[in-house]
Amino acid sequence: MIEKLLIANRGEIARRIMRSAHDMGIACVAVYSDPDASMPHVSDADVAVRLPGAAPADTYLRADLLVEAALRTGADAVHPGYGFLSEHADFARACEQAGLTFVGPPAEVIEAMGSKLAAKATMERAGVPVLPTVEVAVSEAAGAGAGEDGELARRAAELGWPVLVKASAGGGGRGMRVVTGPEGLGEALVSAAREATSAFGDGTVFLEPYVIRPRHIEVQILGDVHGTVVHLFERECSIQRRHQKIVEESPSPAVDAELRATLGVAAVTAAKAIGYVNAGTVEFLLLPDGRLAFLEVNTRLQVEHPVTEMVTGLDLVRQQLLVAEGRPLSANVLQAAVSGHAIEVRLYAEDPTQQWRPSAGRLHRFSSPEGPGLRIDSGVTTGSEVSTHYDPMLAKVIAHGPTRLEAARRLASALARAEIHGITTNRDLLVRILRHPEFLAGDIDTGFLERHDPAELGAPSASPEVEQRHAVAAALAAQAARRDQAGVLARMPSGWRNNPADLQHVSFTGGRGQVEVGYRFDRAGRLSAVTVDGAERPDIELVQCDHEAVVLAIGGVARRYGVHRVGPVSWVDGPDGSSSLEEVERFPAPGSQLAAGSLVAPLPGTVVGVRVAAGSTVAAGDVLLAIEAMKMEHEVRSPLAGLVSEVHVAAGDQVDAGRLLVVVDEVQEP
Repeated sequence: MIEKLLIANRGEIARRIMRSAHDMGIACVAVYSDPDASMPHVSDADVAVRLPGAAPADTYLRADLLVEAALRTGADAVHPGYGFLSEHADFARACEQAGLTFVGPPAEVIEAMGSKLAAKATMERAGVPVLPTVEVAVSEAAGAGAGEDGELARRAAELGWPVLVKASAGGGGRGMRVVTGPEGLGEALVSAAREATSAFGDGTVFLEPYVIRPRHIEVQILGDVHGTVVHLFERECSIQRRHQKIVEESPSPAVDAELRATLGVAAVTAAKAIGYVNAGTVEFLLLPDGRLAFLEVNTRLQVEHPVTEMVTGLDLVRQQLLVAEGRPLSANVLQAAVSGHAIEVRLYAEDPTQQWRPSAGRLHRFSSPEGPGLRIDSGVTTGSEVSTHYDPMLAKVIAHGPTRLEAARRLASALARAEIHGITTNRDLLVRILRHPEFLAGDIDTGFLERHDPAELGAPSASPEVEQRHAVAAALAAQAARRDQAGVLARMPSGWRNNPADLQHVSFTGGRGQVEVGYRFDRAGRLSAVTVDGAERPDIELVQCDHEAVVLAIGGVARRYGVHRVGPVSWVDGPDGSSSLEEVERFPAPGSQLAAGSLVAPLPGTVVGVRVAAGSTVAAGDVLLAIEAMKMEHEVRSPLAGLVSEVHVAAGDQVDAGRLLVVVDEVQEP
């Protein structure tokens, strides 16, 4: 019997595991790095242990510290969650050697599947279909011999261009690059190996054919220590960005009863071939011609496990703990069936309109609607600080319904009504995906976001007209706040003048550009005039106003807007969308304007490679340097053709957002 469980993870997965463990009467131990000291998973636990370390991103990778923390707190079991050490055989072995129950498969199974290359060979021997593979030697991954006429380029051509460079260890899209021809192979290998080393501690990469428009289908498996293995149906995970899933659902709209049976047999065959125990996932590509191809076995719980839980009624974390205690799979597992449809989206702190640039900072407000068929697994709450050290996922939002359409509508509505203030997220992109005709028709594949511009799907939910209304609401809420705080003449409207013709003006910068609002109150405190960008708006009437809520009647239709202001920024949530509006500084601080051609860091992170020096000639679009943040590399490219006049950083430098990196002087054509 497990009495106390150490969770070797953070964020939403740690909170998710605690929820089931506490329901079973199991005490929980949290671990945390210094940046995570005030995060919710720490306060949710019964006790918590600080993991020391100079590099916060590496603290959760210290198996010795995790085992020592478990022993020091009297824990008798360890749950690895996902990511970090969850698929490291050495960690599972260290737990077992310390007398701790590892909630997952045996170390030997993890080891067998830890290398995608070895896993593909095992599956091929078991009769599970796989894609052809080209192994890459260490010297080739460093770029040696990977030129256009090299042996590796020849072997890649035999696969057929384009090819996919993949990391043999880990997953989540890290260490993956699409290469369309031999000229880009060397650079892709170096970049992928570097990212894989950073993320997984193993830079081994390989090549396989890049399949155009496949579907990504995976099967949940569960095995006990008595040799019983079952599948719990499939999940569709085809909508991805950077080869990482962002929308998942169960069942798949592309899978009929016959294909579901084929997938189940293949998954169970794969599991039995390696003696699988506990929860895991077997991933496949469903090719356009209907063939299946094995991808990998994830020897852990998956991010998207809630959709399986919602359609089967099973608690997979509970099942993991029962299996770890030696229990046989129960009748409700063996007889599980699919009921209804469930869809999950991953809410990320990132900007889809800026090449998925991560966003960091304080969440000033974080709330989502609750109700039947809705679930949110979150690692953050209002006030949480989102750092650049870890994956940018804030939460998973899941909806269940009798049909796929109802689940999609319920989820889109919940996301649209959520209040997420303080950082940029992919919320608007997710809402548009869920409402997109192709998605609703089930016509999805891994190329969905290549066919549909993320910058368009991720654009602010508020149209220019709606953002103007939001600016009016923000301006009126701000004046109400100033009126409430006034020490004298508190009953007088903010900005009231003896000359009734004067308007008070305020300008905001939002997602759609700059908006200037003018307004005037009469002696009775009634709004008597409104202008937007200089144009009179007699159709806008003020019904109710305080510093947190404004009701505007526009053309006779009343709409309520919630307004939350922190410093110069107002977040406005209403029935027609949400906006983030920053009040324009009327008198910019001296020296705040950078010279033309100055490129600044788009986010905090670590410089991992500088490709230019002072005096370098660059073309528009050339990569100047790369910054690693949230375990992903982000390229900084030149916006113009010119000459590099200044380089202010070197590889290894830590930079804050806004730090000057490089200056490029434009070269005029003669």
